Amino acid sequence: MPEAETSDLFLTVMRNVAATVTVVTATHDGKHYGLTVSAFSSVSLDPPLVLVCIDKRSSSFAAIKGAGGFTVNFLAADAEDTAMHFASKTEDKFASVAHRSPSMQVAGPWLAEAAFAYFECENVDIIDAGDHDVFVGRVHHGARINLEPPLMYWNGAFPKFARPDQVVSG
Repeated sequence: MPEAETSDLFLTVMRNVAATVTVVTATHDGKHYGLTVSAFSSVSLDPPLVLVCIDKRSSSFAAIKGAGGFTVNFLAADAEDTAMHFASKTEDKFASVAHRSPSMQVAGPWLAEAAFAYFECENVDIIDAGDHDVFVGRVHHGARINLEPPLMYWNGAFPKFARPDQVVSG
């Protein structure tokens, strides 16, 4: 199969893999950075490790690498505007978004109104992976802010899923 067809197939398949939407933040040289990420995964329970994949062309890439850590903000189902805001090229993404300072110096801000939970992480490994780097972070702090369901991304959109307590079985 030619490379272009392989790339098209890859994109088509990946568009149809549902993912929880996260905003990854970092603070570097006194400035906050953040971007919307769907490539997040847990890695290990002991020690608690997670990974995020960041495009090397992202304006937040150098900050996350240089900060020594990051915060993963798990967006609530009603936070579509926040997801799109952090996916944009806006210069100061934090000017109009409620956020709180992290408890760790190497982590980024957590999104006080848009996230249902967050993890503050310290980089333990950075793996070169094509046009992205994989940042493996050790979770040092986090919280579940509320019981909202997550914002999901699937097929280029943010579909609404029924909450488990609202599903009617027949």
